[in-house]
Amino acid sequence: MHTMAKSRSMMTCHIIRMMALGLLLLATMDLTTAHNKYPGIPAYNILASDHIPFTQVQPTNVSQQCLDAFAQLIVDPTKTIYVADAMGKPAAGALVGNVAWIGHYDECKSLKYKYCIVQMHVDGTSVVPKLAVDVSWGVCAPQECSPEDVKNGISLLAKYANISQYITPNTKAMAVCSQDQTYDAGFIGMVAFCSVILLVILQSSLIETALRIKLPKLTSPLLQLQAESFFETRRGGDKEEEDDVPLIGSEGNLAGQNVVVQEPTQQNMVTRLLQSFSLTSNTAKLLDSKQSDRSIGCLNGLRVISMFWVILGHTLVFANMTQNLENPYSLFNYAKRFGFQAVLNATFSVDTFFFLSGLLVGFLTFMRMAKTDGKIPWFWFYFHRFWRLTPVYMFTILFFMYLVPYMGKGPFWLLDTKTACAKYWWTNLLYINNFYPKNFGDECIGWTWYLANDMQFFIISPIFLMSFFMLPIVGVILVIVTILASFIVTGTLVGYYDLPVFTELGYFDPIYILEHPHPPPMDFGSMIYAKPYCRIAPYLVGIALGYIMYKIGNRKVKMNPIIAFLGWLITAAIAISVLYGNYPSLHGNYLPSLTANVIYASVSRFAWSIALAWIVFACKYGYGGWINNILSWSGWVVLSRLTYTAYLVHPIVLLVFYFNFATAVDFSIVVFSVYFVGCLGISYGLAAVFSIAIEYPCANIEKFLMPKDVLSKRTIDASSSSRETIQ
Repeated sequence: MHTMAKSRSMMTCHIIRMMALGLLLLATMDLTTAHNKYPGIPAYNILASDHIPFTQVQPTNVSQQCLDAFAQLIVDPTKTIYVADAMGKPAAGALVGNVAWIGHYDECKSLKYKYCIVQMHVDGTSVVPKLAVDVSWGVCAPQECSPEDVKNGISLLAKYANISQYITPNTKAMAVCSQDQTYDAGFIGMVAFCSVILLVILQSSLIETALRIKLPKLTSPLLQLQAESFFETRRGGDKEEEDDVPLIGSEGNLAGQNVVVQEPTQQNMVTRLLQSFSLTSNTAKLLDSKQSDRSIGCLNGLRVISMFWVILGHTLVFANMTQNLENPYSLFNYAKRFGFQAVLNATFSVDTFFFLSGLLVGFLTFMRMAKTDGKIPWFWFYFHRFWRLTPVYMFTILFFMYLVPYMGKGPFWLLDTKTACAKYWWTNLLYINNFYPKNFGDECIGWTWYLANDMQFFIISPIFLMSFFMLPIVGVILVIVTILASFIVTGTLVGYYDLPVFTELGYFDPIYILEHPHPPPMDFGSMIYAKPYCRIAPYLVGIALGYIMYKIGNRKVKMNPIIAFLGWLITAAIAISVLYGNYPSLHGNYLPSLTANVIYASVSRFAWSIALAWIVFACKYGYGGWINNILSWSGWVVLSRLTYTAYLVHPIVLLVFYFNFATAVDFSIVVFSVYFVGCLGISYGLAAVFSIAIEYPCANIEKFLMPKDVLSKRTIDASSSSRETIQ
């Protein structure tokens, strides 16, 4: 046993010498100086020889097969040089944030070795005060070594190189190693599922096309009736109506048209379901950009611009998230610019959608309650929301889990798309993923925290809707009390935990890092950003505006031009204050006071929704001017119909894009703009595919599931209720 232990210890020493060659720069060793000190020894063999004294190293928990593989490598100096060359090394700009020491992925793989990323913590506080960062280091290791072996080997190497006080592997993160992709059952099943959907779409489209060609030539009354029944939904019952989901639908061509539910002709259920997947019908529905004079067209512009804003902010966040920026401090310098504040505060785009959700739910429900004496089929009220959101939502999760892993490779393409979703997918299905898992970002497709909040707001919305409809004063009191409670909760959490004001850069703000080297136990995202009790204010403002517009209808609102001008002036002041309120702290290199943080975090999103309320009100009732002309442009209509699916898929596009990089990226405004425009276009293209293949067919199927009386109540005859319709 003693002999085996001694042999294992000697082998460990050899491995450490070889590994140290890959850390020459990391350990601040100079190869030239070493070669001069030990003349006659090849450079590649300096650390692998007994000419350099070292401390006796005790056996480690590195596996025996990994040790054996390194032992074979060390006797091959040529391969050793290639392995060391493929390993990551500190690059220029390490002291200003370039922490992506990724090495050369392709060179490592060409050696039939395993490429791994090790998260190391570099603590340089003894040299530079408050300098402590996490570094991503690319390691080229034998195939026999597990991620645990690589991590433990780095710890041992740091001790041998006498730098363990500066560099240690991150204890909270395992080494992540590349693996050869194999087509598993999930991939095969997902491909088969997509293939079936494609075949159904093609079959439905071919049948519809054939019937359209033959319809005028049919002589048999029975055949004529069957052919007409295939298109009946297109002529009547399937007229698109405004949806109360802000990410879905558009203010299109409905107002001013008679939308009448026809008695469906008896036809085979399979035929009716097949009809729902028709490519020609669904594409025509998507591309219809007609708008009525009575429609609130500005909602289309608000939807699309807000979605562009979301993608703009995420383009910045995902670039920073990969930790492959070679000049992150340059990004922080850009963040100090006045114009860049709108990018940093892209989080307010989500509050726009909360506001629109409350507005549409409120207005449309008040209309229906007025027609039915306050009676609403509440089961179908909830079913409609769940059905419209969930199918394409679940499809996106499957797409992310089983197809995305095969869309790239490289040093950063080591993200795990399956573990979180396999463990937490049910929280997405139940729309509780903003509460569980507890840590913000740990959930399956984490960007869908918004959908959980919106669904939770929708579930409790009847409390406010019924109050407004039955006793308006009670509704007003409930809204005011709930908003004040939200202020108190948000302010208390920010004050108690001394949380910073959240921006798209989050804790990557260098000023906050310098002042708070150890973040608070619970961050802003987990405690406040994704929690409904902190985000409900814009939703309630939307419901209140929906009630006001319901009471006014399409009657003309007379307003003194001076009052209208002051309304726009106050709105501009509020919006600018919200978006640029943090500029002095970023530009002046100081943090806002705790009081300022509490006030801003509590009130800013409510203030933003007040500004939106004026914009919608003014545009609807003729006081929007050129702003209404821009927001009501017919070109927004088609894009607005893709808002929901664009929201679901754009982070996937950004992940695939950024994680396919093989080298560190230099950030600049021009490069960032090109990335944004490219990912924006691809996101909307993929969104169109998801909408036509999944979202629209499921929306068509919903009409077969709903009882006729419920469906008829959801459909509005514009000739009798055009004054009440929000389109």
